[in-house]
Amino acid sequence: MGTHNKMAGISSISGLVAGFDTKGAVEELLKPQQNRIDSLTLQQTNESIKQEELTNFNGMVQQLRNTAIAMSTTTNFYSYTASLSSSSSVPAVSLLSVSGTNSVSVGNHTIKINKLALAQRDSSSAAVQSSAGTAASSDTAALGLSGSFTVAGATVTVTAADSLQDIATSINQLNTGSTATGVTASIIKAGTSDYRLVFTAGTTGAANSFALAGADLSNGAALGKLNLSAPTSLQLAQDAEVIIDGLTITRDGNSISDALSGVTMDLLQADPATTLSMNVAIDTAALRSNVQAFVDDYNSVQDYINAQFVVDTKTGNSGVLAGDITLRSVQTALYSSLLQTVPGLASDRNSMVKIGVEPDSTGHMVINENLFDAFVNTAPDAVRDVFVAQGTSSNRDLEFLVNGLNTPSGTYSMNITAAAARAELSGTNDVLNHTLGSFTGALDDVVSITETSGSRLATVTLGAAMNQSGIIDALNAEFDTMYTEQHQLATALTVTGPVAAIGSSTFSQLGLGTLAGDTISISGTNRIGGAISGTFTVLNPATDTLSSLFNAIQSAFNQQVVAGIDGTGHVILTDSESGDSQLSFTLTANNQGGGTLSFGADSVQVEGRNTLGLEALASGTGVQIRSKSWGASAGYTISQSVDGLGITNQTVAGVDVAGTINGLAASGSGQGLTGSTGAVDGMTFLYSGTATGAVGDVVVGVGVAAMFEGSLDYFSNPFSGAVQSSIAQLQTTYDSLGKMITDVQMQMEMRRTELTKSFASMETAMANMQSLGSFLTQFVNSKNSNN
Repeated sequence: MGTHNKMAGISSISGLVAGFDTKGAVEELLKPQQNRIDSLTLQQTNESIKQEELTNFNGMVQQLRNTAIAMSTTTNFYSYTASLSSSSSVPAVSLLSVSGTNSVSVGNHTIKINKLALAQRDSSSAAVQSSAGTAASSDTAALGLSGSFTVAGATVTVTAADSLQDIATSINQLNTGSTATGVTASIIKAGTSDYRLVFTAGTTGAANSFALAGADLSNGAALGKLNLSAPTSLQLAQDAEVIIDGLTITRDGNSISDALSGVTMDLLQADPATTLSMNVAIDTAALRSNVQAFVDDYNSVQDYINAQFVVDTKTGNSGVLAGDITLRSVQTALYSSLLQTVPGLASDRNSMVKIGVEPDSTGHMVINENLFDAFVNTAPDAVRDVFVAQGTSSNRDLEFLVNGLNTPSGTYSMNITAAAARAELSGTNDVLNHTLGSFTGALDDVVSITETSGSRLATVTLGAAMNQSGIIDALNAEFDTMYTEQHQLATALTVTGPVAAIGSSTFSQLGLGTLAGDTISISGTNRIGGAISGTFTVLNPATDTLSSLFNAIQSAFNQQVVAGIDGTGHVILTDSESGDSQLSFTLTANNQGGGTLSFGADSVQVEGRNTLGLEALASGTGVQIRSKSWGASAGYTISQSVDGLGITNQTVAGVDVAGTINGLAASGSGQGLTGSTGAVDGMTFLYSGTATGAVGDVVVGVGVAAMFEGSLDYFSNPFSGAVQSSIAQLQTTYDSLGKMITDVQMQMEMRRTELTKSFASMETAMANMQSLGSFLTQFVNSKNSNN
């Protein structure tokens, strides 16, 4: 039995008993399957290499397309330079900085800066004193003064516990929200025990001056020791004054972008004695560089394609993509676009070749320097026209805006079935010759208008005494106002008195049992809706102030808000920017020490809002309210408390232009009509007229860059391009080969198991026979020896 087990064990592992190599025999029998796996793996590797190469090629084609896109429109084709020179020894760059857009007008201009726009700045006329009549020793010590005064019409209340810092904080809190004063306060230490309040307008210009007023500021009055009854004028508010080409203009700021088309002038220093000369010109160096980049990207694509079809003389092999038809298709499309002429251009400048960008014998594009530079230097528009898409219209109200990806050059006829219109309502009440109250029974009219797009709300109270001009001014002032969002927490915090808490109040002074280690959780959303969270820890309630909490809040909001406390002790949070806002705010006192501190629920005091795209204007003897934009999305809803304008409460919308392009379907948005099918798909025209029917023709010439954009999109579009489709097909083949390899491997392993078992059984049988033979031999030998 033991001998049997020993022999079976040996034969099942190595076949030594039978003198047979079982493992080698199994592997030899599995060679056909292994050869199949090796072949499939090689195919899979080749597919992977092809996929990688096509991905690289697609990137090169996309680069060429991006370069073409940047050169395909009139507005983006040029960049400009502005050179400045000075008539005096004063450097021009110290007086003026110039920048521009793509709508710059080329030309020469003279500029003289007579005045810079300045912001008003006033200060205390002497050192601020305490109630004792001595100069304030610090800006944080209580002054013992109480009273009130106004800054730009807003009231500042001063209590006996207020320091100079507290007064400055109160002034700055008035510079928030929809009624912001536009004035900030700071403190300057002019000398030993000489602290002064400084008031600065936030905006330059004569119209943005401010006044400090109030009986309490008078000498000997409650706040006379602030020395603000006749403040020292540190700087008067004034407008900028500039003479451009002999014409004097004034602006309330030092950045002027509406005087010369496309040019922004930043005034740096006034010098009436110096005349600046400014030359605005096309940047020809940039133009050459852009065309060269286009040529280089084109040649890179061609070189890559050509390299794939070169046969190695030693191996007889070509590139891995030599059999891919997509490459030849790209090459043909590029070469065809290169040789196209652009309709509507003069015959001596209507193609790439005519302006000096030519193909050579290798299929490369090369620049004929002499011919190309002649056009760049003397007729740069000729270079632009060969590249861009542009149109010439038979109707001044009809304008070509942009071509589609597959727009062919040609003539396009417009048939308009509906002209675009703005949303507008005109009042029937004669408020030119009568006051509003004549139609409201002497009541004010509260007008609420909500824009359809964005749901922005404007609410205006029109006084009964107003007439047409006053009504128009009031409506437009509201439409043009941006509001800054401001929030308030419901609980009023107080200190001993009780009086409203201020920024310098400590947590102990609140008397709500706050202990060291107590935390306050900060949460909410910023102006764009992003989540905000933070934690403030009270380290020492006797010294930690509410201002330290406000600093933590501002840090949690990444300094995008201003936190503070109003005159009634409520915590307030103000967005740092005006306009639409998703700001929200919660303060949670966790009271780990058992205190009762609470801040209350958040409420919006002022809702942030951008300006409205509406305007009010005279309409006969009445008032018209209309959208500034055209189309169905530019609507609004009006509601009045009493009908002082003669406009029924209702919702009104504009009309989108409607029609066809060359008889093909198009969709309208405002005054823009965009083709939606066939050759006009993606083409957009602007129609600003009112007539309907056949309104005119536009001859469209699609330049080389615009043609490249369309043809290359067919190949390199990341979602539907032909190259991307080939890459996806290679991936599908790769995955299919992987599955086949897995299947063959599974079959081979099953076969290996079967063969191994068969050989093991055979060896066991042979071992048993060998054992029996040995037994018989021993038996016979034993018998023979006995005989």
